[in-house]
Amino acid sequence: MSHYTVACASCGLRWQKPGSLSAYEGQSVESRPCPSCGAYTLGCAEVRPAARGRRSAERPRRAAA
Repeated sequence: MSHYTVACASCGLRWQKPGSLSAYEGQSVESRPCPSCGAYTLGCAEVRPAARGRRSAERPRRAAA
């Protein structure tokens, strides 16, 4: 499941919301005041899952030195 982060540029409050971020949803969230400080400085960003490192079977392991 994808998530996006909402952050306030004034006070630094951050929280994650589930779902995908459409243009409409982003504009809707960014037009609201911050629940903490009341400033109209909210911004949205997609949260990308961290890449999981997988060792390829073709890549040889390093020998212990």
